Amino acid sequence: MEKILVTGGTGFIGSHLTERLLEQERQVKVLALKEPLEPIEKENERLLEELGAEIIYGDLRDAESLKEAIKGCDTVFHLAGISRPMAVTDEKYYDVNVKGTENILEAAKAVGVKKFVHVSTVSVLGVSPDGHPLSEDEYQYDGLKYGQTKREGERIALHYHYKHKIPVIVVRPCLVYGPRCLVRLIMFKFVKLGIFPIFDSGEAKMEFAYVDNVVQALLLAEKDGNAVGETFNITDGQPYKIKDVLNTMADELRVARPRLKLHPKVGYYIGVVTEFLSKIVGIFPPFSRTASEWMSKDVNVYECEKAKRLLHYKPTVSLKDGIQKSIDWYKSKGLL
Repeated sequence: MEKILVTGGTGFIGSHLTERLLEQERQVKVLALKEPLEPIEKENERLLEELGAEIIYGDLRDAESLKEAIKGCDTVFHLAGISRPMAVTDEKYYDVNVKGTENILEAAKAVGVKKFVHVSTVSVLGVSPDGHPLSEDEYQYDGLKYGQTKREGERIALHYHYKHKIPVIVVRPCLVYGPRCLVRLIMFKFVKLGIFPIFDSGEAKMEFAYVDNVVQALLLAEKDGNAVGETFNITDGQPYKIKDVLNTMADELRVARPRLKLHPKVGYYIGVVTEFLSKIVGIFPPFSRTASEWMSKDVNVYECEKAKRLLHYKPTVSLKDGIQKSIDWYKSKGLL
């Protein structure tokens, strides 16, 4: 029976993907950090091990550990990396997202993997300059190291496809939410407290994909031979108005819908102050000028038509159901 390696399998998306693969009775090895950045990854690790996954400790920056992890594997889902903007050095972004990707591809080349699904992010494209959804090749410069290093990781993955004949598929999820996602918890908390601000009446559109929909896209990409060498943006199949996302959260939480309305300029200056204070204390800002922009303008919008057309991707979990599932999980953990 074929064996699958999921790098970053104890992370948010990776743990859901691994769980789905195990449900399909497939043999799965998970590459995990012995000391992960987030404590929840240890909880995910215990869950996956109980379900039958083989946990292998290693690091993308340690090429020798990758050789051991990938031994005997036919397929790789590569999710490990710095998966969002964080308070880390430019050097660490490069070492993990660029050099680390090259290391796992070298290991994949050595064992002759049959499929390599490289999980990137729509952040490589930047943001829409005029509100139209960006397609897979509409790159906009945004100057952020996170997006730059993820884009370089994509370039390396496709280089290995063309030069070394590794069957690579690049999948770019948008903003993802769901159970086990602690990064999105603050949105739910602020809505519950009635302090989530709405800029410009909340008409701006955003991408917000439920994790099970993203997992579906990853499995379709692995399965479809026509996907090899291709790159796919993955969303919920449509953008949502921010007010619709927030109102749905409020309705499912059974609290009043957000009423705190602010002018976008106020958001901008809140972002300036938050960024300044966060720099002083050495953390990644919980709110920024960038956040203010995507909450007030149609900038965080991306096309998903290619995945629908070539992969026959059809998101099955609605916004309402996804938000309810997320709330149920947060409550079960005493977080909300």
